[in-house]
Amino acid sequence: MNPRVAILVFALGANYCLDCAAAVRDLATGTQKFVTTLSRSGQFTVQGLPASRSLVGLAPPSDATYVRVDATLFCITAENIKQALLSALERTDRWQSSITVSLQPVQRDGEEIVIASVRSLDGWNYRMRVPELVDKGRLTKALVEVLLLEIAQYNAGERRVELPPWLVPGLSAHLEANAAAPLIVEPETFTNRRRKVEESVKATRETLRAAGGLTLDDLNWPTQRIDPVAYEASAHLFVRELLRKGGGAPFNNMLSRLRDHYNWQTAFLQAFGFQSLREVDKWWTLHLVQFAGRDSVSIWSTGELNAQLMDVLNTTVYVRRATNELPVATRVPLDRVLQEWDFARQETVLRQKLVQLDALRLRAPTNFVGVVVGYQRQLSDYVGRRQRIARSADAPIVKTLVKETLQKLGELDVRREIAVSGASGTAALKPE
Repeated sequence: MNPRVAILVFALGANYCLDCAAAVRDLATGTQKFVTTLSRSGQFTVQGLPASRSLVGLAPPSDATYVRVDATLFCITAENIKQALLSALERTDRWQSSITVSLQPVQRDGEEIVIASVRSLDGWNYRMRVPELVDKGRLTKALVEVLLLEIAQYNAGERRVELPPWLVPGLSAHLEANAAAPLIVEPETFTNRRRKVEESVKATRETLRAAGGLTLDDLNWPTQRIDPVAYEASAHLFVRELLRKGGGAPFNNMLSRLRDHYNWQTAFLQAFGFQSLREVDKWWTLHLVQFAGRDSVSIWSTGELNAQLMDVLNTTVYVRRATNELPVATRVPLDRVLQEWDFARQETVLRQKLVQLDALRLRAPTNFVGVVVGYQRQLSDYVGRRQRIARSADAPIVKTLVKETLQKLGELDVRREIAVSGASGTAALKPE
């Protein structure tokens, strides 16, 4: 630990203990009472002891991870984070439920922030119990969490909504990286400290390059084995790329849908326009590599990659076998798409497959990269040549192009099977 930080922690701890002892003594004798402060928007009601001693001469360094808050400072901090969150989500302030905060004297090191959702006849209300000396990162995440719950819980009935596990750490990191000034207000002169207005992603990129980005499954279902620093960096990038994809509107859409679904994944897919979590995984892999490099993603086994590749090469369509029956999902192989579908329909599907193949290439083991690139090259070449010739599927030149493409795709199928089986050498191709 930096010696200056260590000395400062000791000094702050000693002074804070003296203040707490004095506060407890004053409360016991009735000479000091809790004060209640209402935030600017009126959503936060904060109760705590008044600041009994200024921290002049004990200014923490800019990299200190803790902050001491009283009711007034907490209200300002809460409104700062609230406004930053609303701005990121492109949302106006339409709060419905109040948030009551109780600031508590510190009882032990690393004391947690407690958030409680309370259901009443008037709807949902929220309570927070926060230690007066608190880690900045924990405080930011707690405020982001309670604000997101308030937004998502509106008109949710009696069921408490479930937030995606990556949403709070990802949005918190995004807000902190993009804030023109620190979101958390500190005592004395530290309230005016400002920094350059730009998104700081250097630390996130360095973390992902060093520790590796997490898979979508790790983001969605985190376990104790996952490094929390790597998780926060991955969540930050995940949220950042989702915001770059569609802005704040899809996030608002997802939050409003959470109350209608028992699992958040359904609301997420509908709001962001993904067809499946597998499609999200391919999108996430592509953006992770573009941001931090190929070395930052995990490489799939040959079997896993082959299963994903077959999923890309086949196309799911929904067919109604009778007018009074529900549509049934059917897998259509690539050769039928090229032979039977009109080009306008083909082009949309094939361009989507090219994006998915690009994401697969980044996770492909060495013996499979050439196979994936081969499929990319053949489909890209087909689409480009098909655009330059007559639109009619019956034209002889179109039939010739389709025939040549299917032959080359068949050769790639043989290479793929060899890679899966672990065979070596060049496949002997069947003559036409």
